[in-house]
Amino acid sequence: MSGTEALTGPVTPDVPGVRAVGIDVVGVGRLRTMLERRGQPLLDRLLTPAEQALCQGASAHHRAACLAGRVAAKEAVRKTLGGHGAGCAWRDVEIGREPSGAPTPRLTGRAARAFETAGLSRLHLSITHEAGVAVAIAVAV
Repeated sequence: MSGTEALTGPVTPDVPGVRAVGIDVVGVGRLRTMLERRGQPLLDRLLTPAEQALCQGASAHHRAACLAGRVAAKEAVRKTLGGHGAGCAWRDVEIGREPSGAPTPRLTGRAARAFETAGLSRLHLSITHEAGVAVAIAVAV
């Protein structure tokens, strides 16, 4: 495949089983500033009580990085739903944690219906934090 073909090819990767990929980046400092300005109402709009509890940490920096990672992960998952995910609320996608520490998405409401409508069967998710940003990638199969 030429470079031009790679840039103009289909959105869905030509990999068996992979149906959609979503990626998002959130600035930790920017989210922290938004939360300082808008407070708990914004936090309650973006994250479930379980997600908020997961992000309670020893330092304000840890909490902000964790929250930014969760927001990036939610948006990455929503992007895998494509047009089917229109109208999904932030809290329709919840990012939990496996005992191993791996992030795990749980879909409810419109996000769950969009997942079914899109014919998807599984989501894989990864979150990382570096240099003041949180990055998440979701792969739907």
